[in-house]
Amino acid sequence: MVQAPDFATALVSHRRRGRPPREEAATRRQARVDELARAAAIVLAQQGVRGTTMDTLAVALGIPKQVLYRHFSSKDELIHTILQRMSALWLELQSRPWKGLGRNLREVISLARANPNELKILVRHCASDPELRHYFDALHSGIVKKTDDLLAETNPRLAQDTMLRGLCAHAVAGFLIDGVFWWIEHGEAERDESFLAWAKQSLASLYDRWMIIA
Repeated sequence: MVQAPDFATALVSHRRRGRPPREEAATRRQARVDELARAAAIVLAQQGVRGTTMDTLAVALGIPKQVLYRHFSSKDELIHTILQRMSALWLELQSRPWKGLGRNLREVISLARANPNELKILVRHCASDPELRHYFDALHSGIVKKTDDLLAETNPRLAQDTMLRGLCAHAVAGFLIDGVFWWIEHGEAERDESFLAWAKQSLASLYDRWMIIA
């Protein structure tokens, strides 16, 4: 079972003294924002977005609170920065040409493995937070839309039955989100191939049954 990271892993580096050349300043600042956001995600994923303060984050990251406020005007801005980055990564993945269920699942699990804390915030915390729910809804509706389009293209009868096709698409979205999230939390990375085989076989079985029902 994968253990949740300890707050010590959230420590960030301290910037070197001295002002960088002007042409490097923007790049360095963005890199610092990314570093702080990635580290803060570890703490927020464990404690929750509402149960964590900027003071708690500063202590966990090993930096003065003023450093956080230098890059984020508030905790809300920090949270939105994390979620916007994760959403952008997901949208980029979804925009890629469809190359088969196996390839798609592999890309999804790779993205989740690279961003486990951001995924936890998005799936566990956003889904139950009225102010952040739209991030989760965008993730869910993106999967529904892609599945709906694929079913309409591959099954003429489902293409005509929008109600049944919508039910199928929502079932896939729930299955995929819950399955991937559970696996990232509990499964070992070394066994990801086993998860991919299980998920592919499970979804393929569902598709086969839907072809008969439709």
